[in-house]
Amino acid sequence: MMLTFDVSKGDEASALAHVAAAEAAAKTPPGIDIASARPVEHVAIVGGGLMGSGIAAACLFAGTSVTILEQDAASADIARKRVNRLLEGAVKRGKLSDDAKADGLSRLEAASDFDRAQCADLAIEAVFEDLEAKRHVFQKLEQVLRPEVPIATNTSYLNPVQVAADIADLSRVIGLHFFSPAHVMKLLEVVRTPASSMEALATAFALAERLGKVAVPAGICDGFIGNRMLQAYRRQADYMLLDGCLPHEVDHAMRGFGMPMGPYELQDLTGLQISFANRRRQDATRSREERYATIGDRLCEMGRLGQRSGKGWYDYKEESRTPYRDEEVEALILATARDLGINRRSHSEAEITARLMAVLINEGGRILDEGVASRAFDIDLVKIHGYGFPKIRGGPMYLGKQCGHSSVLETMRMVADQSPNSWQIADYLRS
Repeated sequence: MMLTFDVSKGDEASALAHVAAAEAAAKTPPGIDIASARPVEHVAIVGGGLMGSGIAAACLFAGTSVTILEQDAASADIARKRVNRLLEGAVKRGKLSDDAKADGLSRLEAASDFDRAQCADLAIEAVFEDLEAKRHVFQKLEQVLRPEVPIATNTSYLNPVQVAADIADLSRVIGLHFFSPAHVMKLLEVVRTPASSMEALATAFALAERLGKVAVPAGICDGFIGNRMLQAYRRQADYMLLDGCLPHEVDHAMRGFGMPMGPYELQDLTGLQISFANRRRQDATRSREERYATIGDRLCEMGRLGQRSGKGWYDYKEESRTPYRDEEVEALILATARDLGINRRSHSEAEITARLMAVLINEGGRILDEGVASRAFDIDLVKIHGYGFPKIRGGPMYLGKQCGHSSVLETMRMVADQSPNSWQIADYLRS
């Protein structure tokens, strides 16, 4: 029996009610006394790139002062101009008045001297995803910040404990995983470490409320909640490419389900090099028994990195973001499957959807099994507000309950049988 997703109008209303209730409940995270939060009026952000400037703009919109710290004066000037463009964009969209923009810029400072962070009430590291670089930033922040000020890392995958390995007081350390563009996306994963203090965590949730974010508590694992599930989703999509699908078929099925775009369109938008780097980081710990699809790696080696390079999983015409099927990519998929001795077969849209949803629900179940998330609806909020999961479906965990865990379990067993040694089925599905 396969998963079915023929959601009636009544089910859609129930799903929306579930999401609304989850959003309300998220304002009171379990075990966190928001009253113990420290006031935050000045935020220091290290790194003024796409993520750092977005976080800065979000803080300025909320009325705080911001100091962006960069490696040199020229980089600091670029960061300030980048934030200015974000504020200008908000004015053009009618989200901000000219006076509000001027007020925001008056509260923005960009500098290369870390001493400028001395007055900050919270510091956020937002440099590129490199452990040693992030450790270096933490060490410099510890030297200038007041001892009670929380220090957050914006890492997407790395362990905050490792990032903060050289910090004397680990109770002040948390993860604040913003989603790009940070001034637009509503999701914020608040990552707790074993040592994170109540005050630091409460401060993070209070700031999220002020920024208008939906904050979800998460424990430590590779990718936390959202990106861990995204990796599982993409891995199963890649397996289906080998087994009989083509990228446009997978993407079409996901758009039909209600996602704003499919996994391959999304990779082309964000850049194939991001997932490529994550796979290289995981090479040392990946089981040799796990099935591994090399197609994405081959595309990166060919210089097909997505929309910015004009070619990725799809081909893009000059100055257009419209994806076109590419014979070179499809030939590579067929040749790879042939070399592996795989007898490809067609997959219906319903089967593609069922397999991908089963994997998402199963990975969410494992996250609950491990205590990385404590509430199923937190996972729903992560996928809805960070990854475009359609609200009318209620989130993957809600969807799994509606369809029945037995149906998800049976589909997941089929998925696991087709890719031996590659999936661990969640105990959650057996409950």
